[in-house]
Amino acid sequence: MRPLSAAQVLALWDAGQTRHPIDRALLALALAMPEEAPDELADRPVGWREVNLLALRNATFGSALDGYAPCPSCGALMEFGLDGADLLDSLPAPDANTRIALDGRQWRLPSSRDQAAILAAPDPETAVDWLLDRCRMDGSDSGIVSTVNRKNSKKMKCTPALIDELESQMEALDPAADIRLAMRCTDCGHAWDAVLDVGACFWDELGSRAHQLLEAVHRLASAYGWREAEILALSPARRAAYLNMIG
Repeated sequence: MRPLSAAQVLALWDAGQTRHPIDRALLALALAMPEEAPDELADRPVGWREVNLLALRNATFGSALDGYAPCPSCGALMEFGLDGADLLDSLPAPDANTRIALDGRQWRLPSSRDQAAILAAPDPETAVDWLLDRCRMDGSDSGIVSTVNRKNSKKMKCTPALIDELESQMEALDPAADIRLAMRCTDCGHAWDAVLDVGACFWDELGSRAHQLLEAVHRLASAYGWREAEILALSPARRAAYLNMIG
């Protein structure tokens, strides 16, 4: 994965300001992977998106990944640090053609498009029902249940036991879709698994880098009269050298 250039960082930061986090992640991958058809990125498994976004993040910002998570018991913020390269090596990219067969039916792995489609669900239970409904493979292998079947969803609603088994198998087949870190609070001793949101980490770092670049553009343009494109085309080392010279 090639790192984002300075111009790409600013373009992505600007374009993603009003977008949903799912759209931001897909925008980043479309920019970094021009060989991929943009419309098809949303249909890849969620874990594929997360693995490739992590690879892009590592390439652009380095492998050191630091963050924090609030303790669900006392609210204290616990810091964590990990090696993004090691994490990436531990996460296999899922096969988009993977199928889960249970109770005489088949399901595929959820995609970004599926996640976006259930954002309007009124509660978590409904969201799960909608997601599994979308992922259940009908006879045409389309991956989306027909309108007729959706109207009859009560007859085909999954039992709690089946939902638990489906979730378990989906997590095993696509571990990158739900990355968790073992945490322990140093204040109260509570232990829990914190969700690592790769997209949120990437966007925070992108925002920080974008503001650094904007400041550099402002200072160098003011000092030398250069255009933004000229400043962004400089290597990081040369840009830093010029900034040091103007103080």
